[in-house]
Amino acid sequence: MIPRLLFLISIAFSLSNCLAGNTKCCEHISTDTISKGFYIERYRTFCGGVFGELTQCYITDSTTFRQKIGSYDEHDFLSINLNDDKIEVYNIQPGLISDTVERKKIAKAGLLTYQHTAKECLSTTPLFGKNTIACDTNFYQASSYKTDDGNYITQIQYKCGNDFLNAVFYTDSARFCVFIGVYKPGDFEGNYSVQQDKDDFDFYNITDRRTRDTTNAKTYLLADLKKGKLINVCNNNEK
Repeated sequence: MIPRLLFLISIAFSLSNCLAGNTKCCEHISTDTISKGFYIERYRTFCGGVFGELTQCYITDSTTFRQKIGSYDEHDFLSINLNDDKIEVYNIQPGLISDTVERKKIAKAGLLTYQHTAKECLSTTPLFGKNTIACDTNFYQASSYKTDDGNYITQIQYKCGNDFLNAVFYTDSARFCVFIGVYKPGDFEGNYSVQQDKDDFDFYNITDRRTRDTTNAKTYLLADLKKGKLINVCNNNEK
């Protein structure tokens, strides 16, 4: 037991050393003009791959000063504004919020009136929206997962010409199949869900909306930044 434990510890230590050695980097990503004679430079200074990345941002005139004004990782981004003699820096984290657009209720006994195979189900009227799938050639089963009530929400993708559309079904795979609606891959609309409420089933048509949250904000005086040194980024990788 002890030798095995020591072996695992040595592997973990080796991996941590490899991680530390392989993640330090200094890659210039871009240079953007923020005002006449002033530029924002972006450098990737942590290259961890699946372990994440870190990008540092500097303001410079390219000749007399270069000063760090912020950093961001793979989860957010930096918004930089020049407001008179001030540099305003915001860390912005994007996200999604789900809004229920429509809800419909079906009694448990009513589910058994939807006695269809998946192909037959496609020819019925969906609970939400219109059926915009112009063919019935099953391209492949895009996804299927078991819900808390023991039934399944299944997406079958159809390729009609150059269009790919997913038909979303609610089914027990034997007795009933409800055509919920059509989902276009990549869209934020048409995200359907089902919840059982006693003897009823609530079907939801959900739209995901983009959100942006400010997680950090800093303001710098341009005059103070201009007093700084011309930092060499690769030798000054401050976190």
